[in-house]
Amino acid sequence: MKRFFSLFISVMILITGSIIPAFAQNLSVYDLDDEELEMLLYLGDELMENSVSAKMGDIYTELYWRSIAGRLPAKFDLRENGTVTPVKDQSPWGTCWAFATIAACETSILNSLNMTAQQYEQRFGHPMDLSERHLAWFIDNPLPELEEYPEGEYPYDESQAGEGTYFLNPTDSIIYNDGGTYTLATSILASGVGVVNESDAPYQNNEGTLEEDGDWSLPEEIRFQQSFEMKDANVLPNPASRDENYDYVYRPEATEMIKIELLAGRAVGISYLADQSKPEDVERERMSLEELRDYFTEFCEDYDMEGVYDIDEMDRDQILRVLASPNIGLPYDELIEADEEEGNNYNRYLNFTGTDPVIYSQYTYEVEGTNHAVTIVGWDDNFPREYFTEGHLPPANGAWIVKNSWGTDWGTDGYFYLSYYDKNIMNPQTFEFLTREDIHYIDYMEILEYDYMAASALHSTLFNAPVYAANVFTIEEDHVMQYVSAMTGDLNTTVKASVYLLNEDWDIPTDGQLLDTVTYTYPYAGYHRIPLSQWLLLPAGSQVSIVIEETVPTQEGSKFALVNADGLGPGTIDDPEDEEASYQIGIVNPGESFIGFSPDGWLDWTEVIDLVNEVQEDDDITAWDNLPIKGYVYPLGSVLDYHSLDACSVIDKNGTAICPPENDQLLNGK
Repeated sequence: MKRFFSLFISVMILITGSIIPAFAQNLSVYDLDDEELEMLLYLGDELMENSVSAKMGDIYTELYWRSIAGRLPAKFDLRENGTVTPVKDQSPWGTCWAFATIAACETSILNSLNMTAQQYEQRFGHPMDLSERHLAWFIDNPLPELEEYPEGEYPYDESQAGEGTYFLNPTDSIIYNDGGTYTLATSILASGVGVVNESDAPYQNNEGTLEEDGDWSLPEEIRFQQSFEMKDANVLPNPASRDENYDYVYRPEATEMIKIELLAGRAVGISYLADQSKPEDVERERMSLEELRDYFTEFCEDYDMEGVYDIDEMDRDQILRVLASPNIGLPYDELIEADEEEGNNYNRYLNFTGTDPVIYSQYTYEVEGTNHAVTIVGWDDNFPREYFTEGHLPPANGAWIVKNSWGTDWGTDGYFYLSYYDKNIMNPQTFEFLTREDIHYIDYMEILEYDYMAASALHSTLFNAPVYAANVFTIEEDHVMQYVSAMTGDLNTTVKASVYLLNEDWDIPTDGQLLDTVTYTYPYAGYHRIPLSQWLLLPAGSQVSIVIEETVPTQEGSKFALVNADGLGPGTIDDPEDEEASYQIGIVNPGESFIGFSPDGWLDWTEVIDLVNEVQEDDDITAWDNLPIKGYVYPLGSVLDYHSLDACSVIDKNGTAICPPENDQLLNGK
């Protein structure tokens, strides 16, 4: 455990048609009969098949949605509410994903507080401005190794030391240009890493400039700092869906869901295909032909390509195409041929109107991948389709109002319109935070957790019979538990969360006294922080389990979901000489995470991992992690500063107690 002091999502949905038999207690994989082993290996097949998938998964296979299009306004813009923070500039790094995430968080927090950005600054004395650098740095830097600290002074859970992301050549440039996804951002924020105010980790090097060759590192002691605590991360369906042949399918219901989140005050982060994806790409677009030729000449000199291209005879499109090509360095005709063979597409999708001000609008009419992350802040159903690229118009009017991170000189003061029918709008996600006037901010909190690795993929595997997931934790000091959390991977998932006080000689996660059970239904996949119906006073030395059961409605009836997260292990590195290559290390120890196919029959997650790795010949392709289940506890002494807890019912000689909830929230101090 640790103390918190003040200061792109890929989910695969898989369904099994077999019934899993009830297992006996204290199971080992070597005790399973043929049928039980078959079911366990099926789970392994599903996890392994998708954990190495190179495609962004479409998280929802089925949609149950009653349209409310007639009740939605034709136009809506969060900027008019005063809750959209100023456009920022991600230069000099490829950190669009962090800027899109933080922009969504800032607007969500302001609307939750019912404050405009101006009111927030007047009240708190500083702008609503959260740190992208903090998110980008710690998502790609692992927990320190034990040997980096004197014995007994390691600040985190020693059993998880070294967990996280590694690079073969971990320079600041490689780390900040590595890119990211909303899945990675969600998993790291859920772990208590951020969000923090910009003043705690400003977007500049430690010398106070934006020069790339400065020192952009951050001190380890601010890793688990938080200015606001995340409550939910909502993963919405993709408007640009794909059929079984990977052809484009437009989902109007997904468009509606984005609008509903916007109406609720939550800006929506998305991924899409941009004509440019880094600040230098934007700078090139702004150059005159003469400036671009000078730039390309210097570029060729710097990279030993002098004489390869007849630059004086090249036009803008030819130069920009060469600069964007992975085959740069080949003569132009050979580069074009190589690009065509590899399927590299350089269509231009961004259009500029002749109006004053100029309106930037994009419609990607080809099925491509994604390379950029931005934030939707509004919509206009009547935005004319004629404003998009001539000859490649979308099928109807309508566009999103999108906030970019390339500064206010780009686009219309940093914004542009993106057609509803763009064929590559993917991974929409929103974030909610715990923000209420009746919050008590205490000295610190602790998160009971094992999954510190930033997850590359989230899996939801569906079964016909109940399946359970659990983590077991030891309480190190007297604490009060108010929340637990879980991840879901499907629409309208019902989560049943139970907390057990375990017996001293426990064998399985349900071997003890049930302290509390709560049930909530969540409309979207993602991370969910779940309030308990009782506050649980847990004395030092006690052990508790958090048991999660998830039920999902489908066209075939209710299914039961097992959710786990993982990353890409060192076996995914094809070229050991590739200095930009990265991999992840997850640490899972026996006695931490469990899965069960009946309330009384459980398997240790380490045994599942070992068996799957052996049968699948994984070769370190998958970086396994613990199950994404957490508990949130607060020091008893700090809680007593605000509450007497006189109404608690003590249930054992150690002082474990069940307390009626107070009508407020406990949060990390500010």
